[in-house]
Amino acid sequence: MTTSKNSWLLAGLACLAVLSACGPEKPTAPTATGDVWNGAANEPHRELVPGLDLWSQEHRRPPPQKAEATAPGYILRAKRHREFMQAGVPVEYHSRGNPYPATTRFILDGGRLYKSHCAACHGASGQGDGEASRDLTPPPALLAYLIDRPRAVDEYLLWSTSEGGVQFGTEMPAFKTVLTERQIWQIVIYMRAGFPNAGETGLN
Repeated sequence: MTTSKNSWLLAGLACLAVLSACGPEKPTAPTATGDVWNGAANEPHRELVPGLDLWSQEHRRPPPQKAEATAPGYILRAKRHREFMQAGVPVEYHSRGNPYPATTRFILDGGRLYKSHCAACHGASGQGDGEASRDLTPPPALLAYLIDRPRAVDEYLLWSTSEGGVQFGTEMPAFKTVLTERQIWQIVIYMRAGFPNAGETGLN
């Protein structure tokens, strides 16, 4: 009886050995050739950039913020916006809307005024890339972007243009000493029209 049990036990062990031999191959540990910390998945990168270590501190740190987002000039340029959001415009500019219609003549006149008084800093199309902008800190406002923002209400634009930016640390002059209020509104109309030139709008 004991011999029979031993035979069955040996037969069972033999079957287990056969099944183990037929099972999936065990994964092998990576060899120590090359930089094992980069791993096989990064081999293509190592071919493009020899010695690249994606686990190094340089590659693991978060990407830096854009320099312009934290530069002192850009922080200064945001001061007017913060003032407007927190306190609004000065009392004399409250609820001041543009009383003039966006006629062809007003757009044309506004374009001439913009070219004479604004384009040197803000650029011909309001991109802040005028010739004089290179030496300004903070850089000029991107008027083409600003004009479509919710804060660009008439009273904000009249206040900004009339009073300039000295109180906020910018070099924009106070145009109320140079232009009439009517002329400032003409410039606003021109900007709201998309900074067109005569050829684009059919203005002659």
